[in-house]
Amino acid sequence: IFFLRGTVDSELVYKYRARYEDAKFFYKMDTQKKLSEFRDQLSSILFHERLGTMLDKMKRVENTVAEVALLLGINEKMIPAIKDAAALAMSDLATNIVTEFTSLAGIMARHYALRDGLSEQIAEALFEITLPRFSGDVFPKTDPGIVLAVTDRLDSLVGLFGAGCQPSSTNDPFGLRRISYGLVQILVENKKNFDLTKALTLVAEEQPITIDSGVIDEVVQFVTRRLEQLLVRISLNSNNSLSYI
Repeated sequence: IFFLRGTVDSELVYKYRARYEDAKFFYKMDTQKKLSEFRDQLSSILFHERLGTMLDKMKRVENTVAEVALLLGINEKMIPAIKDAAALAMSDLATNIVTEFTSLAGIMARHYALRDGLSEQIAEALFEITLPRFSGDVFPKTDPGIVLAVTDRLDSLVGLFGAGCQPSSTNDPFGLRRISYGLVQILVENKKNFDLTKALTLVAEEQPITIDSGVIDEVVQFVTRRLEQLLVRISLNSNNSLSYI
């Protein structure tokens, strides 16, 4: 629904009406399938030429969420729900509506999961894996959502650093600063103590390329710098708060 003040621009009305019709069409197409049926289509979305497709990436996440959950101090009783959510995470990237309206990633996963009769807990985790999406955004709050968001970011960091995609002072094409800053925000916001080196080593074992200890150390230093920036920003004592990682 749009509310406009002043003279109505007929071209603008036409534009928004066309976008609405597109969205309605794509949504109708998506609802002919269950969210789980889109997962295999992630194989058509490249993550990185050396790291495989988005399906490869999400299988790595699925294989490591249980151990990452334990490192985060999550109750073991939550692991089945976490694994169920991981089996569907990011599947909405292959839906028609998210392909056309990329900002709806996560939002549509939650909607389609609820439509398919999945639990609110799993549906929320499918949304929370995308958080935070931008400065000032909310953070994951549920245990499954926290674990998915952390594991996905760990996979991106260790894989892309191992593939030689470290950002320079002027270029960060994979958004690794944003990814690592989001990681430390999630940990600090949820007061999670976390052995980062151990977690990265665990995630590195799932990568399709060899990740040596030097890469792990490089990622630890990179994430630590983001943590220090966050602590300065929120005026915390860095010596007391570095235990979060």
